[in-house]
Amino acid sequence: MEEQEVKATYKIIQPLMLSACIAIGMMIGYKMNEKPENALISTMDYPVDSLMMTGRVEELIRFIENKYVDKVDSEKLIAAALKGVFEELDPHSIYLSPDETESVNDQMDGEYDGIGVENFIIDDTVRVSAVLKNSPAEKAGIRIFDKIISIDGKPVTGKDTKYSDVRNLLKQKSGTKVKMYFHRGNTPVSLVVTVGEVEVKTVSAQYLKDIQTVLVKIDRFGDNTYREFMDVVELYFSKNNAKHIILDLRDNPGGFLPEATNILCQIIEEKDRLLLYTEGRSNKKNEYKSTGKRFFPIDQVVVLIDENSASASEIIAGAIQDWDRGVVIGRRSFGKGLVQEQYKLNNGGAVRLTVARYFTPSGRSIQRDYVDRDEYDEDFHSRYQNGDLFHKDSTLIKNGGKYTTLLLKRTVEGSGGITPDLFVAMDSVYKNVNYMETFTFLPEFSFRYAAKYHSSIPTAIKAFDNWILPDKGINELNTFIKANVETDLVVGKELWPFFKLEIKKQIRNILYKKEDASDFTNDKFVSEAVKVIKNKKGVADFK
Repeated sequence: MEEQEVKATYKIIQPLMLSACIAIGMMIGYKMNEKPENALISTMDYPVDSLMMTGRVEELIRFIENKYVDKVDSEKLIAAALKGVFEELDPHSIYLSPDETESVNDQMDGEYDGIGVENFIIDDTVRVSAVLKNSPAEKAGIRIFDKIISIDGKPVTGKDTKYSDVRNLLKQKSGTKVKMYFHRGNTPVSLVVTVGEVEVKTVSAQYLKDIQTVLVKIDRFGDNTYREFMDVVELYFSKNNAKHIILDLRDNPGGFLPEATNILCQIIEEKDRLLLYTEGRSNKKNEYKSTGKRFFPIDQVVVLIDENSASASEIIAGAIQDWDRGVVIGRRSFGKGLVQEQYKLNNGGAVRLTVARYFTPSGRSIQRDYVDRDEYDEDFHSRYQNGDLFHKDSTLIKNGGKYTTLLLKRTVEGSGGITPDLFVAMDSVYKNVNYMETFTFLPEFSFRYAAKYHSSIPTAIKAFDNWILPDKGINELNTFIKANVETDLVVGKELWPFFKLEIKKQIRNILYKKEDASDFTNDKFVSEAVKVIKNKKGVADFK
């Protein structure tokens, strides 16, 4: 790992571009269908000439392996060959290495064997940045800001320390006891942690009591997302008299299709309503319909989306919009309407292959054009430059087609993503280049600040919300930036008020459990959603 990566300085990719890259990358639309158990290649299914081509690749690798002037890594050559093949296909058909496959599966399967910590590597030292709730780490007494010195006697400090080294040392079978040595402030601490199942939550919620509304945030659609969603709905609708729901799908890159359709069945009451259909060259048209088995009476529905809402997120937003079931608020979504299936490889890696396109109930394919791959990958940058993120009428999508919703016959846009009923502009401060550049430093700076001053920061969340970040923080931020990158960038007083809010928000997320950390005081999306519910506005108001 390169030095700048080890220091976790976030110098290269701007924060909003980072979000877009995540949406484009490994998790987008991940395993849209039920998990296929097929081997990658079955000789019964392919013609002889295809098998001969497979043999040619292997023959070439073996020839290079035997004759090349220097020793080669055949696994790397095979991986490079596979990547080359997929570059000729669509942007979402990809080869995943064994490490990438394991990492993605951990996120999507709902649990993994580990201890349940997140960390930064700062100043050549691994710092615990989060301890997951009910995890083995929490039970053993590990705390945020602890410095990990060694794991089972193996040092994990120094400039050559990599995140992968730490992960591999902690990736043990459930029940394995791991001895860890820490520095907690100036105090040495030794703990034995028993590796166990760590639950990866995808759903969090808050109850807005004054409007009897549950705000449900779904990070991605993993194996347990529907169950988590139903746990939240049952809690608030049966025990707290909730009536309405705000479904927050911002920055949600997609996931398992059945989890999304099951959630739609709880929102769309009627039976046999088309939720979406898929169709491909080798896949016949497959329709997904509502079951009519809704367990709780959900009244008003609002869906929040942005430029990083993709795939399964767009399926939900599109179905709700097409059936005039709720108001979609935010910015045009990512525009990913391709369906992938994932196939295991013998080396532990996987191939994720696009097998079909999906269409919303009104017949919309919201997939963006990817003939020009550079243009496709630079979509966020183009939207930013063109003003698409700041102005409702600056869309880059031309001739995407017009469709009508199925009940109220409202006009909705075709390809290029789901266009919301109510537009929320990105804050104009993002137009400031200095703000964008500085924003990339905030995750590490906020963590450093919290670690340094946590003894003087209120521990109770209500007291924290009244706490004001001292203005001397601007000097510390500028010193931190100067120490980490060669730049003339200086945060001026005109931008400091915005950074104070963002740094405080990030510190809040560090110090408190995720379900307690959300602060919607300055969230324009949520504010607009609350107005819609308070004023009892329906989709008919957004024709």
